[in-house]
Amino acid sequence: MNKPVTVATFTSNFDMKYILFKEMLDEAGIEYMLVNEITSTIDGIYKGSPSNIGIELRVMEENLEEALEILNSIQ
Repeated sequence: MNKPVTVATFTSNFDMKYILFKEMLDEAGIEYMLVNEITSTIDGIYKGSPSNIGIELRVMEENLEEALEILNSIQ
């Protein structure tokens, strides 16, 4: 069964690795989904918002190996 898996977690949508990784996935034609992108962005603005929320970037299992190769090339 093909399901989404988390490839990486980033602390900010201003992280250059995050931006570059998304661009490289787009260029490779790998679709991805982002979890907690909005929540992570507003963290700290509202009292009581959790400070440990990260932006999860997920790809489908079938694309995991290629996505990891891309991620490893920019680290």
